Amino acid sequence: MITDSQALYEWKQRAMTQPAGRTVLDLEADSMHRHHEKLCLIQYADEQGVAIIDPLAIEDLRHFSLWMESTDIWMHGADYDMNLLQNAFGTLPRLILDTQIAARLLGFRQFGLAALVEHFFGIALSKKNQKADWGKRPMSDDMKEYAQGDVKYMLGMADILVERLQKVGRYDWFIESCELQMQKGRERHLAAGTDPWRIKGCGNLEPRGLAALRELWNWRNDEAALWDRPAFMVCSNDELIRWSYALQEFRSVFPPHHFHTHRAARFRKAVERFHLLDEDDYPRPPKKVRHETDPEFETRLEYWQKRRNAVAETLDLEPCIIATRSQLESIASDYNKGMQHLMNWQRRLLEH
Repeated sequence: MITDSQALYEWKQRAMTQPAGRTVLDLEADSMHRHHEKLCLIQYADEQGVAIIDPLAIEDLRHFSLWMESTDIWMHGADYDMNLLQNAFGTLPRLILDTQIAARLLGFRQFGLAALVEHFFGIALSKKNQKADWGKRPMSDDMKEYAQGDVKYMLGMADILVERLQKVGRYDWFIESCELQMQKGRERHLAAGTDPWRIKGCGNLEPRGLAALRELWNWRNDEAALWDRPAFMVCSNDELIRWSYALQEFRSVFPPHHFHTHRAARFRKAVERFHLLDEDDYPRPPKKVRHETDPEFETRLEYWQKRRNAVAETLDLEPCIIATRSQLESIASDYNKGMQHLMNWQRRLLEH
């Protein structure tokens, strides 16, 4: 456990001697327990073993961030962790080598960390502390053991995955996929403050329904901040969408019976604010790409789906790895423009 600046400096000296691509990181946050999540634990591993850095105990973490941004690091399923790193340090590693991406490019359908560790090493990782409150101190021995397990086997697993990727000629695919994941992670971080209330399921709402959703989302966010709990503990996204459709259709909505008096009153106030909005203040739906004016579009889309599926079957990969439906729709709509949205290796496979 690294809990002070001197120990962190000594750890950095060790980490700086490790070659690029020979270190592992994992992170733990308190997003399941707090409204504003924070980075609570950094798990690190290299050939010498595991170190656990406590960012809640160390005021100045520059030794960590300066090392991190200068090297290539292995992580697993790094999408969420990239957001944590950017929020905490404003930067990312030079390159994140993601074992989840590697596994999927090799055809694994069970690509969670626990499933892969069990597959390669026959070891069942404990799931006991998956939803633990990592912001609590002191940490239990069980939590420390769980934290170590997330990085303990990663380098050995990475070596196996790289060897297999190189053997089947997919290592270049892997590097390009990791680079794209980091690019998208940076773009998501920059766009994070743009209309956060546009949640999954709102795509078919009309301006009136979107206005309701925005007002209710802001109400829920305020409630979560007041309570210092994650927003989903106030109510689910599905409930927000359901209430928004009801208000769009001029139906009444009521606070759930389990809301305490003050929360229920604030819910009603939010609905009142929505009803007082002028239509000019309603948000607009995003423009949708429509293909129905092109009678050949569906035919072309079906062609590209069959082509992609045939390639995926030959390579024993999930079809969406070769190209997602939205990417195929772009290709069917405008071949040259759509192909630009693919990685080089995806484009080569579909054009072959």
